[in-house]
Amino acid sequence: MNSDRVLLVDDEPDIRRLLSRYLGRLGYIVQEAADGEAAVALVKAAIPDVVITDMAMPRLDGLGLLEQLRRLDPGLPVIVLTGHGSFENVIAAMRCGAAFDYLVKPLQDLTMIEVAVARALEVRRLRARAREADQVAAIREMAVTASDKILNPLNIILLSLAQLTGEGVTAEAKTKAAAHVEAAVETIARVVRQMRTVARYAPREVLPGLREIDLDQAAGDEKRDVQ
Repeated sequence: MNSDRVLLVDDEPDIRRLLSRYLGRLGYIVQEAADGEAAVALVKAAIPDVVITDMAMPRLDGLGLLEQLRRLDPGLPVIVLTGHGSFENVIAAMRCGAAFDYLVKPLQDLTMIEVAVARALEVRRLRARAREADQVAAIREMAVTASDKILNPLNIILLSLAQLTGEGVTAEAKTKAAAHVEAAVETIARVVRQMRTVARYAPREVLPGLREIDLDQAAGDEKRDVQ
């Protein structure tokens, strides 16, 4: 029994009941919404794994729902149920990436929706793995960046301590060495504070190809999100 969640959106109760029972028997957790506005409210409360939606609905139609879903979760796969009258709208939605797949109503074979849902879930899982791989790579690069920012001032401290403890060092040289130590300690403290901030930093989306997190940028983004 799986725990994948499917949101079914259709203003026709009989269709919702038929598809909900069928998907439920396959082990999916199914939520139902009678129109786009109700669906948006459910998605805001908890993002499902797949959305199946009709196009012609009251209050907020399928196109409006697709637009709202892209804002809430750009990677959420949406399967559109369409009649021939709204076929062009579906093709346009698929071309811009708003819809993952479509099925033409009335459905002659319910296994078609079973296959479509399974494909959508597999694609969503693959996308999640790709994001995780990018996140791991980004974290590794952040660790390298942070270590460099700490090791450099540490080297300055070691050199300055050698000056402070050396023989025949003038008072002026000792004053400069002490100032270098103080500046290096402040640099290390700043990097540590940034790392603690970045530890709470949760970027909304890891962009493909991201390989380095700038500590200053990430800390600033996190502060703006808090404000």
